[in-house]
Amino acid sequence: MEHFLEVGLSIIATGATGVFSYLVYRLKKHEERKDREDELRRQEALKTEQRRQAEYDNLRTALLALTHDRILQDYRYYKRNGKISTQDLGTINKLYAAYHALGGNGTITAIHDKILELPIKDGD
Repeated sequence: MEHFLEVGLSIIATGATGVFSYLVYRLKKHEERKDREDELRRQEALKTEQRRQAEYDNLRTALLALTHDRILQDYRYYKRNGKISTQDLGTINKLYAAYHALGGNGTITAIHDKILELPIKDGD
Protein backbone atom coordinates (compact mmCIF):
# COMPACT_ATOMS: atom_id res chain seq x y z
CA MET A 1 0.00 0.00 0.00
CA GLU A 2 2.86 2.32 0.82
CA HIS A 3 4.26 1.63 -2.63
CA PHE A 4 1.00 2.79 -4.23
CA LEU A 5 1.10 5.94 -2.14
CA GLU A 6 4.66 6.71 -3.29
CA VAL A 7 3.72 6.06 -6.90
CA GLY A 8 0.60 8.24 -6.54
CA LEU A 9 2.56 11.08 -4.95
CA SER A 10 5.20 10.76 -7.66
CA ILE A 11 2.52 10.99 -10.36
CA ILE A 12 0.92 13.99 -8.66
CA ALA A 13 4.31 15.72 -8.29
CA THR A 14 5.14 15.04 -11.93
CA GLY A 15 1.73 16.28 -13.02
CA ALA A 16 2.01 19.41 -10.86
CA THR A 17 5.47 20.11 -12.30
CA GLY A 18 4.08 19.69 -15.81
CA VAL A 19 1.14 22.02 -15.10
CA PHE A 20 3.44 24.57 -13.49
CA SER A 21 5.87 24.39 -16.43
CA TYR A 22 2.99 24.83 -18.88
CA LEU A 23 1.68 27.86 -16.98
CA VAL A 24 5.15 29.44 -16.92
CA TYR A 25 5.47 28.77 -20.66
CA ARG A 26 2.07 30.39 -21.35
CA LEU A 27 2.93 33.39 -19.16
CA LYS A 28 6.23 33.83 -21.00
CA LYS A 29 4.47 33.67 -24.40
CA HIS A 30 1.85 36.16 -23.19
CA GLU A 31 4.55 38.59 -22.05
CA GLU A 32 6.42 38.21 -25.34
CA ARG A 33 3.22 38.95 -27.29
CA LYS A 34 2.51 41.94 -25.04
CA ASP A 35 6.08 43.22 -25.56
CA ARG A 36 5.69 42.89 -29.35
CA GLU A 37 2.37 44.75 -29.23
CA ASP A 38 3.90 47.48 -27.04
CA GLU A 39 6.79 47.84 -29.47
CA LEU A 40 4.38 48.13 -32.40
CA ARG A 41 2.45 50.82 -30.52
CA ARG A 42 5.70 52.68 -29.82
CA GLN A 43 6.69 52.47 -33.48
CA GLU A 44 3.26 53.75 -34.57
CA ALA A 45 3.46 56.60 -32.05
CA LEU A 46 6.92 57.49 -33.37
CA LYS A 47 5.67 57.46 -36.98
CA THR A 48 2.71 59.64 -35.99
CA GLU A 49 5.01 62.09 -34.24
CA GLN A 50 7.34 62.16 -37.26
CA ARG A 51 4.36 62.89 -39.56
CA ARG A 52 3.19 65.66 -37.24
CA GLN A 53 6.69 67.14 -37.11
CA ALA A 54 6.98 67.04 -40.90
CA GLU A 55 3.58 68.72 -41.22
CA TYR A 56 4.60 71.36 -38.67
CA ASP A 57 7.87 71.98 -40.53
CA ASN A 58 6.01 72.32 -43.84
CA LEU A 59 3.48 74.74 -42.33
CA ARG A 60 6.25 76.75 -40.71
CA THR A 61 8.13 76.93 -44.02
CA ALA A 62 4.98 78.00 -45.88
CA LEU A 63 4.14 80.64 -43.27
CA LEU A 64 7.70 81.90 -43.39
CA ALA A 65 7.53 82.20 -47.18
CA LEU A 66 4.15 83.95 -47.06
CA THR A 67 5.34 86.41 -44.41
CA HIS A 68 8.50 87.10 -46.40
CA ASP A 69 6.47 87.69 -49.55
CA ARG A 70 3.93 89.91 -47.77
CA ILE A 71 6.60 92.18 -46.27
CA LEU A 72 8.33 92.41 -49.65
CA GLN A 73 5.05 93.26 -51.44
CA ASP A 74 4.20 95.86 -48.79
CA TYR A 75 7.63 97.42 -49.17
CA ARG A 76 7.21 97.73 -52.94
CA TYR A 77 3.74 99.24 -52.52
CA TYR A 78 4.73 101.80 -49.89
CA LYS A 79 7.97 102.67 -51.69
CA ARG A 80 5.93 103.45 -54.81
CA ASN A 81 3.53 105.59 -52.78
CA GLY A 82 6.38 107.23 -50.92
CA LYS A 83 4.63 107.14 -47.52
CA ILE A 84 3.23 104.68 -44.99
CA SER A 85 0.59 105.06 -42.26
CA THR A 86 1.44 104.33 -38.64
CA GLN A 87 -1.20 101.59 -38.60
CA ASP A 88 0.33 99.88 -41.64
CA LEU A 89 3.78 100.29 -40.16
CA GLY A 90 2.54 98.57 -37.00
CA THR A 91 1.21 95.68 -39.05
CA ILE A 92 4.51 95.35 -40.90
CA ASN A 93 6.40 95.40 -37.59
CA LYS A 94 4.22 92.52 -36.33
CA LEU A 95 4.85 90.58 -39.53
CA TYR A 96 8.57 91.27 -39.23
CA ALA A 97 8.64 90.02 -35.60
CA ALA A 98 6.71 86.88 -36.58
CA TYR A 99 9.02 86.32 -39.54
CA HIS A 100 12.07 86.27 -37.29
CA ALA A 101 10.32 84.22 -34.59
CA LEU A 102 9.68 81.59 -37.26
CA GLY A 103 13.39 81.54 -38.08
CA GLY A 104 13.51 84.00 -40.94
CA ASN A 105 16.91 85.19 -42.04
CA GLY A 106 18.28 88.71 -42.42
CA THR A 107 17.04 89.21 -45.98
CA ILE A 108 13.90 90.90 -44.75
CA THR A 109 15.80 92.95 -42.16
CA ALA A 110 17.21 95.17 -44.90
CA ILE A 111 13.73 95.55 -46.39
CA HIS A 112 12.25 96.30 -42.96
CA ASP A 113 14.92 98.94 -42.37
CA LYS A 114 13.98 100.58 -45.67
CA ILE A 115 10.30 100.53 -44.68
CA LEU A 116 11.18 102.28 -41.40
CA GLU A 117 12.89 105.04 -43.38
CA LEU A 118 9.68 105.86 -45.31
CA PRO A 119 7.87 109.03 -44.32
CA ILE A 120 4.73 108.60 -42.19
CA LYS A 121 1.43 109.71 -43.74
CA ASP A 122 -0.15 112.72 -42.07
CA GLY A 123 -3.36 112.04 -40.18
CA ASP A 124 -2.58 108.39 -39.39
